[in-house]
Amino acid sequence: MLVEKNIDLHNSQVSWLRLEQEIAVELEDSFYWLLKKLDIHRFSFEHDPNNNSTKTLFVWLPLNEWLVRDQEILVKSLISLAKPFDLTLPACKWIEIKDEDWSLSWKKNWKPDPVGKSILILPAWLDVPEEFLERKIIHLDPGSAFGTGSHPSTRLCIEALDKKPPVGQTIADLGCGSGILSLVALKLGAQSTFSVDTDSLAISATKINSDLNNFPQNLLNVSLGSIEELEMNMPKKKFDLILCNILAPVIKSLGPSFEKIIGYKGKLILSGLLVEQIKELQELFSSLGWKTLDIKTKDQWALMVLTLDLP
Repeated sequence: MLVEKNIDLHNSQVSWLRLEQEIAVELEDSFYWLLKKLDIHRFSFEHDPNNNSTKTLFVWLPLNEWLVRDQEILVKSLISLAKPFDLTLPACKWIEIKDEDWSLSWKKNWKPDPVGKSILILPAWLDVPEEFLERKIIHLDPGSAFGTGSHPSTRLCIEALDKKPPVGQTIADLGCGSGILSLVALKLGAQSTFSVDTDSLAISATKINSDLNNFPQNLLNVSLGSIEELEMNMPKKKFDLILCNILAPVIKSLGPSFEKIIGYKGKLILSGLLVEQIKELQELFSSLGWKTLDIKTKDQWALMVLTLDLP
């Protein structure tokens, strides 16, 4: 997960602070939204494929804008987000760095990431390792936006697609982020995808990653917006599959609208949910005419597969 801001990082007069904080994976979404709310745009969550329980948060801050008091306030805010999960953060590190290009400095820690039985998420600057040559390769530039495939909710979606490839299907990707789920769907045989997000950075990132994987615009359609944009641009038969990997409160608000864009016997995959939110969402979607086909969990995160309960 990574967001970029238009500031000249090549200015030789600029000095940077880098905050390094180890976190549990279930804290990623909360930390992302806090940093975005604070207008902090240079950060990344780095993931070791061999360690599914923790990540390292890196935050780059201009030294002349962040006094010691400001640093302490930021750390206290991060600590407070861990408390609802009954988690304690280990001590963080502050490192002063001269003239660092932040968008390049963290690349050295990024590794090829196998997901499911057939997918490999590969940083765009790396070659395919020999042991993964048989996998379907998703080339990704994580520096362009959030959504690297490391979050449990994203992995649940990728694994669901990998288990039942959407061959020949038309896909809606609601809250596309970096476009990773659309890319996986197309690699697994989808006919086309329609990707939307309310964040313009995500739209740019999806276009960049689509180009990296050589998908033309008629296969991976991307637009700024939400479910209304999908409704305006959907094919006549509507969508065979809707992917929605966003937070539960947003999913609840969108619930009544999914029926408008789902095709006959189409499926809806919901992720970004905490396990404890499943019961409430099942009840909500049951009242809206949906039935649950499957539930998968990873750590504290969950995925639901639904379809309209037709007579």
